[in-house]
Amino acid sequence: MHSKDFEGEEMGKFINKGKKLKIAIVLALVIGLMAGCSGNTQNEAPPADNGDSESSGGSYSDLMIMPSVELAPEEYAIGFRVGSDAVPEVNKIIKELNEDGTLAEIAAKYDLTYSMMTNEDMEASAVDMERTEEGDLAFIQEKGVLKIGMTLFAPMNYFNENGEFVGFDTEFAEAVCAKLGVTPEFIEINWDTKEIELAAQNIDCIWNGLTVTQARRENIEFTYSYVKNKQVVVIRKADEGKFTSIESLAAAKLSAEAGSAGEDAIMDDPILSAAPYTAMQKQTDTLLEVKAGTSDAAVLDYTAAKALVG
Repeated sequence: MHSKDFEGEEMGKFINKGKKLKIAIVLALVIGLMAGCSGNTQNEAPPADNGDSESSGGSYSDLMIMPSVELAPEEYAIGFRVGSDAVPEVNKIIKELNEDGTLAEIAAKYDLTYSMMTNEDMEASAVDMERTEEGDLAFIQEKGVLKIGMTLFAPMNYFNENGEFVGFDTEFAEAVCAKLGVTPEFIEINWDTKEIELAAQNIDCIWNGLTVTQARRENIEFTYSYVKNKQVVVIRKADEGKFTSIESLAAAKLSAEAGSAGEDAIMDDPILSAAPYTAMQKQTDTLLEVKAGTSDAAVLDYTAAKALVG
């Protein structure tokens, strides 16, 4: 994504070999984070629904969300190592931010008010876990940095048209880190290997529209869920009359992000799982495939589809 190279020892701790994007993210955050994580950014929300931001790779005005098809509902949460003692502390902060209106304020900036969860819903999403990683919180606070694994997609984490690193999860992370007394370090990862990055301590958490699933609980401990989401199908507007139902997609060329809930939705559906399928590295790549005609339909998060396609 539109990244810039940076040289100099002062920023050396942020450099991850081969990750120029990570450097760009750090640069974009330097001004706001010089005094630590404030949780109050000066960035304005991106223009909604036009698909013209830097994160989108161009305009998606020729694409649309299939109105008659909605796949399984789901929830977003932050993912830590299983048994991490950081989870109870982060849960407490999430609840505080929801009660004091901070989350509602951030959600309004990114047109996510409709999908936010109440404190009651958040607490109901919790699963009790044995605290087997009792030094995890101290490890994070002692180094003063929370390494956050993420990918670029609006409205969660992305660069706006001014080159500023923004997004709901970006500002949410800044607010949580302010209360933890640490600085967020956003690291782009391969979504398909997110659990490996987490286990290897290359990152401290996964925070990027992470869908809660039972299968992921084997390697990830989730915080309170905070956003309700669903998987949707995006097609070309020119094909609106051709693709009208799940059944009509039986022979369509499908794409989804590798390791994503969209990919799971395809594989779990008896009709979609039999269709030709291509796994892509990013959700935005799936939209580019549809736009170019190499895929007929993309399955991805509604939050991303709504922000990019409308």
